[in-house]
Amino acid sequence: MVDPDRRRAAIIGAGPKALFALEALLARLTSRPDAPRWAITVIDPGSHPGTGAAYQLEQPEFLRLNVSAAILDAPVSRTFPGFPDWVGTHRPDLAGEVYPPRAVIGGYLTARWRALVAALGEVADLQPVAARAVAVRPHGRRWLVECEPRLPRDEFDEVLVATGHGRHHEGELARSWSSVVPLRPAVLPVATMLSPSSVPAGSRAVVRGAALTFLDAALALTEGRGATFVPAPGRPGVLLHERGSGEPATLLPTSRQGILLDAKPDPGTPAAEVDAAVIAAAEQRLDDLDARDPLLAERLLSEITATAARLLGGPEAHPEVLATLRTGAAPGGRRGAERALRHSVDVALGHRDPGPAWALGRTWSRLYPSVTAVLRGSDMSPRQWAALQRAARTLERFAFGPPLVTARKLLAMIDSGAVDLSWLDAGVGPTSAGVLPSSSEVDLVIDAVIPPPGLVALLDPLPRQLLEEGIVAVRPGRRGAMVDVDGTALDVTGRRREHLALIGRPTEDHVIGHDTLNRHLHHEIENWAARVAATAEEERCDRARPE
Repeated sequence: MVDPDRRRAAIIGAGPKALFALEALLARLTSRPDAPRWAITVIDPGSHPGTGAAYQLEQPEFLRLNVSAAILDAPVSRTFPGFPDWVGTHRPDLAGEVYPPRAVIGGYLTARWRALVAALGEVADLQPVAARAVAVRPHGRRWLVECEPRLPRDEFDEVLVATGHGRHHEGELARSWSSVVPLRPAVLPVATMLSPSSVPAGSRAVVRGAALTFLDAALALTEGRGATFVPAPGRPGVLLHERGSGEPATLLPTSRQGILLDAKPDPGTPAAEVDAAVIAAAEQRLDDLDARDPLLAERLLSEITATAARLLGGPEAHPEVLATLRTGAAPGGRRGAERALRHSVDVALGHRDPGPAWALGRTWSRLYPSVTAVLRGSDMSPRQWAALQRAARTLERFAFGPPLVTARKLLAMIDSGAVDLSWLDAGVGPTSAGVLPSSSEVDLVIDAVIPPPGLVALLDPLPRQLLEEGIVAVRPGRRGAMVDVDGTALDVTGRRREHLALIGRPTEDHVIGHDTLNRHLHHEIENWAARVAATAEEERCDRARPE
């Protein structure tokens, strides 16, 4: 006999966002002693719940976290310690390491998931299913979830979509590649995608992309092939690349922007410090902005540039800051990818005075929580949104680039000839069909462009189905699904699609900044857990009330 009080939930995805959501739900359910018991199905094809694609345990330890591990604090459920406490016991050699290996972060998340499952047993039965969800459709007051392979039971009271990174997208080279030059369609996992048989020693490889995934590829094909990086005698902060015998001869990164990411100053160093009073005042001004203002993008960017100028000394710095934001390069110099990278490394090391790019990067990173808050659900015009996104791409290059040690290794690769920036500076690269610049001698191409956030450019079955059947809606010019404050999907009229929620990358542009392990940056997860727990209790009380 089916227990009428028993509630069924499907969590689609088993990465960090799903982990945080289940921890939040656990905290809500354990605070309600009379709450109905749950049956929770976690649908994900991966073998290590909690890690997602970015934190797989098998990846080499030279692939590091790109943000401070301090953001991984203890969960709201109090079922596990934060990463700084855990690593001191389990990897004391990494205690205090700002940017630990992503595989170690994966080990932490896996252990945290196990602790969650054990604690959930008090209030719920959790069933992991190694499958891929391909459709979610309404069925009365419930939702049907279709999977490959098929689920034994597919009807749920609540569905949470937390799928993280997509698998296939419209811009991937593998869709239309017809060149005789071999294509490696992705970088991760590096052990299989960039194996010696796939990227032979001595080969000349073009890399499509010049951002963080390119850096993963560059490290895997140098440090992962026996290379070492050693301090250059008499040159503080400079590394030398001592090449390994298994390395490719040359990597040629390419990108439409023709630039690299700026180095990020190490926390605690002078280059990472800013005037706290200037930032606090800017936070207050951003908090006062109105998300309904049709000129919100202009006002937001005006505040960013004015704050960056204040960090550099005052209004006289404003024209240079504004020009740097508009062009992506400081006036009178820093043209060329290598020159810009060296400049950012010198600033981070304290060998040069900070300039406009440094000020814009520090401003954007420090004000990012306030920016995400004011933009949440903003209904600005597509034109305003496009202008904001153009500026944001430049600001993110200044703010969220690689740790200093990774940028120093990249410079060492450039100095050794392992990385050649000539194609990047010339603005050339492979076409989607695999056409290469004439007279180029290339042995293979590596696609280091990952699927974008949101839904609209993804080719995976679930996002396509949700969009094509109108179950979720995306604003013009945006990429991700519209959701309410608790993650509940909204349709084109703004109506809530009750009991279906989306969190993380599928909602990017409606809610911004999802590539983070900081569970405090967004509030949808906590609001979802509160709504789910309260709704279940209310429905049970309604059934118990005499007619």
